Amino acid sequence: MSNRQIALSLTAAYWIVAVVAALVAPRGGWMDLRWPIAIYFFAIPTTILLWMVAIGVHVFRPALPRSRFALIGVALPLIYVALAMGAGRLLSEWRGQHLEDQLRVASIADFDDEPLSGDTGPIGVRLRYSAVYPRGLDLDEGHGAFAQLGTSSSSNTFLIWRRLVTPRVSGHFQPGTYEITEDFVPAFLPRATVYAISQPTAADRCFRWSSGISREEAMGGNAEPLAAAIYLSHVPIQRPTKHAYRLTDFYAAAAREGAVDCVN
Repeated sequence: MSNRQIALSLTAAYWIVAVVAALVAPRGGWMDLRWPIAIYFFAIPTTILLWMVAIGVHVFRPALPRSRFALIGVALPLIYVALAMGAGRLLSEWRGQHLEDQLRVASIADFDDEPLSGDTGPIGVRLRYSAVYPRGLDLDEGHGAFAQLGTSSSSNTFLIWRRLVTPRVSGHFQPGTYEITEDFVPAFLPRATVYAISQPTAADRCFRWSSGISREEAMGGNAEPLAAAIYLSHVPIQRPTKHAYRLTDFYAAAAREGAVDCVN
């Protein structure tokens, strides 16, 4: 058997291994990546490398024993996989460290807040703050700085409604300052108040009380600054709002829009 025939046999073996691996490997999620990985990241690269070796042997070492060439062909995919996995791990570690370095120098500036008003009064709170990324941030807009808003007794009192980042982020954050506006509404507001529902049902108009915030807590609280937690990295930056708010005011505005307390 010539080296060319050995190369053809090894090529067939590479592709058989790729097909079997794609069929046997469990599907990781909603997107099936088994075939692209098996074909484009194993079968095709190893085939190219094998034939580069075969051509090199034919040109520079025509007398290379066939057994040694076959051994090279068997070892080649193992070496390729080991190097690819090692390089992938090093790249992942480098990206993680680079992201940590970006987050370490990031900061928050110009924090402010104001009532978020609807047609019948305040229905929530608008936060405005600046996220400063001197070294940029290798994340997309949805994974940049964000805030949570709650009362002194519960961090789940408010839900994020809308979020706007200026200037617009394309792919990842470039070095600079980004103005972030986030609108929060109490979690107990009805769906018809929060969302643009053209023909709300009776259930859409019901206040949504839960263990996190009860009707008694909402109606009995005094005006107080709210607790904002802004996440730049793993540890939140705690900031009280500059203005005081009463949950009763949000309840009253929603009630004037037709929200009701429903009996479960």
